Amino acid sequence: MVDRLLRVATREPSSPLFAAQNNWAFPVTREWIAQVDALDAFLQANSGNRKPKPYPRPWDKANRTGKTNLSPEQARAVLQKNRG
Repeated sequence: MVDRLLRVATREPSSPLFAAQNNWAFPVTREWIAQVDALDAFLQANSGNRKPKPYPRPWDKANRTGKTNLSPEQARAVLQKNRG
């Protein structure tokens, strides 16, 4: 049971464990991410000639999720190992 809870907590962006694991400044929900993306798109569409500054994200000065320095073969090996 604890293993399952840890797996869920480390895959959910609203979890403090996920935020800490990915060096985020704070945890956020998936809805928060969608709303901030929509806000940025709205402000950019209605700003005229100036480019508005995007709303700060928790990963702005950290490693973004999904980025890796692994080769495709190394990444497949890690994914295969974690499936079990």
